[in-house]
Amino acid sequence: MDTTPFHLILFGLDIIVLGGLFLWLRYRRPVGSEHAVFQFQKSLYVPTAVVRRPSFLWDMSGVMLFGILGLVCFVALSLFIFTDFAQTNIYQFNVGQCIVEGIAVHGTLFLVGTAILLYRSRRHIIATLFVCGGLALGGLGFNMLYWEPYRLKVEHYRIVTPKVRTPVRIVFISDIQTDRIGRHEINTLRKIQQLDPPADLILLGGDYLQTFQGTRETQLPEKFRQMLIDHPLEARLGVFAVAGNISKPGTSGAELFEGTGIEFSRSTVFFPIDLSDEQDLGSIILVLLSVTHSQGNVTEQVIERFYRQTGVDLKESESFIVMVGHLPNYAVDGFSDSSRNISLSGFRNADWAPDLMLAGHTHGGQVVLPFYGPIFHWFQPDDYHEHVRQTPREMWSGFHTFPNGGRLLVTRGTGMERGWAPRVRLFCPSEISVIDIVPE
Repeated sequence: MDTTPFHLILFGLDIIVLGGLFLWLRYRRPVGSEHAVFQFQKSLYVPTAVVRRPSFLWDMSGVMLFGILGLVCFVALSLFIFTDFAQTNIYQFNVGQCIVEGIAVHGTLFLVGTAILLYRSRRHIIATLFVCGGLALGGLGFNMLYWEPYRLKVEHYRIVTPKVRTPVRIVFISDIQTDRIGRHEINTLRKIQQLDPPADLILLGGDYLQTFQGTRETQLPEKFRQMLIDHPLEARLGVFAVAGNISKPGTSGAELFEGTGIEFSRSTVFFPIDLSDEQDLGSIILVLLSVTHSQGNVTEQVIERFYRQTGVDLKESESFIVMVGHLPNYAVDGFSDSSRNISLSGFRNADWAPDLMLAGHTHGGQVVLPFYGPIFHWFQPDDYHEHVRQTPREMWSGFHTFPNGGRLLVTRGTGMERGWAPRVRLFCPSEISVIDIVPE
């Protein structure tokens, strides 16, 4: 969604605020101690005029006044573009993106512009502080908006188990969640293809596209499918995908993967994968969860369903069990809502858990503050993100081992929230997860 109209308005506001500050400093009231200005004449310094030192309080009052004026106008404009009237009759603004870009770009312009004006007024120390603040804000904004969201990081994890007798490499990505097919999405597929050694099993954790009112790119599902055909994901044990919670027609179903060689499942299914070939190398049972099951309450339902289908008790199986769900709740503590009389359970406190549980949905929080953790999903009020808020923040990303032996990996995802949300990442780069399962 284009933010250009918002920036054009703010550039006009920048000119007014900095122009007003220039006039304030230019025609300031001369108060303070008198001092003589000398001119060199015939080898002697002689006084030619007497001026008065400008007031520091006057200069800084102008900075405060026009700074507050600019901030008030920015807040008022941000509130206005959020209204139904502005969104319906004027322009489809991406409110979150406009606000973040506005702070980063125009806040930097105000600080640097003010520093230049103060330097001309011989306020060198204060001007230096303003320049440093402007550069810091500009650097932070550039990192959040244009660098870190597209910096793919390959994270490696290692599991040692007696359940396999040959190394198996699993690659897991989730939350591509894009509204346009561009360089970042293609680079994600290329990085997976270039892994050495290559992936034996590739798993996709849901949320592939996110369209919304105002999406500019047309035929997005078809372009996504064509990207997968042009840059195919291939693995000797197969490529599998589960559904995410973004369920608009055409953006999350099997039509995205038709002709791509990727096995997509919207409901909970089981794929026993035989690793034996000519030797007894063990086996993997792959469990793909539906969105409903990934919200929680899979502890007994999935075990019973597998027993009915195969006659094998998952708890007693000697196979390495990999479970994939979009939301991490199924692995952690489930989800509870007293208003709707819902109480779902997860695997963390159960007497048994799968060997490896994979999930996405959280995006790692997207914005992670030092000593606090991820904060991004606090701004998302819908039910799906309420599930995330009930998951401990320290489990919104990374690898976790439970007391019952289960292992959970929550990926930070490769994409970002769309729609009203700002497309930012901070201390939370996009992730391709590589899990090497090696024999004990």
